[in-house]
Amino acid sequence: MTGKPAIWLRKQFCGRGYSAERARDGRLAFERLSLDLVAVPVEDGNEKSRRAVETYVETNGGQYDGIIRNSTVRLGGDVVDHHRYTISREQYQGGQ
Repeated sequence: MTGKPAIWLRKQFCGRGYSAERARDGRLAFERLSLDLVAVPVEDGNEKSRRAVETYVETNGGQYDGIIRNSTVRLGGDVVDHHRYTISREQYQGGQ
């Protein structure tokens, strides 16, 4: 599979546990979509999302790759940094 499938939540849905629920099931990414790698960017300063992603990554054997400076330009021109977390198919299968 090529490209970057992604799911973004609108602000009104943030903080309701949807990301954590979606993230708990790696079967979608690795078994159903046959992805080799799941990369999760978390905007710097979004500590709730960062904690949720860290929990998922730790549970499934993934890793923190570091901070990517100036990774995204938002509408309005603000440039933001992202923390990047990844889980490979091998890491996910090894964590099962």
